[in-house]
Amino acid sequence: MKKSIAALILTIVLGITPISCDTNTQRGSRQGNGTGQGMMNGGTAWGTGVFNSNGERIYFTSTSERGTAITYKGGPASSGWMMTGGQLACVSCHGPNGRGGKHNMGMMQVMDSKDIRWSVLNPEFNTEKFRLAVVKGQDPDGTQLKPDMPRWNISNEDLADLIAFLKTLP
Repeated sequence: MKKSIAALILTIVLGITPISCDTNTQRGSRQGNGTGQGMMNGGTAWGTGVFNSNGERIYFTSTSERGTAITYKGGPASSGWMMTGGQLACVSCHGPNGRGGKHNMGMMQVMDSKDIRWSVLNPEFNTEKFRLAVVKGQDPDGTQLKPDMPRWNISNEDLADLIAFLKTLP
């Protein structure tokens, strides 16, 4: 667990994505752990067993254990300033604890990302309203969210896993 936290800090603070966080792989290997999850095989640098759940993996990497694509349109307009390892993920804007906050984007632009811990979202959001916010950029009152919020292409199963993870955040 300490290894994954250190890798996460490197990714967020320095913008460095580790080649492999799986202790069963050779240090610096780009082949992953033999399960097809290596970077060169279309997977991620994270390996398997790094996250406690698929929802946590989705939150931190925008990849799924199911191998389904989680892509997005839109998002922060400052040419990838919040991308972790070249891929935008929830953690990029909402932080490792889901609390969100203000981010200085440079050039006097500030983005204010929402606290997305389920305990804070509920009762304003239910599963369907959260899906609409994530997929269509629609607030519960029907208005459009700011364009800084990416519009995600995520399966219902992966979205359910993500919500389950958000429910674990204190």
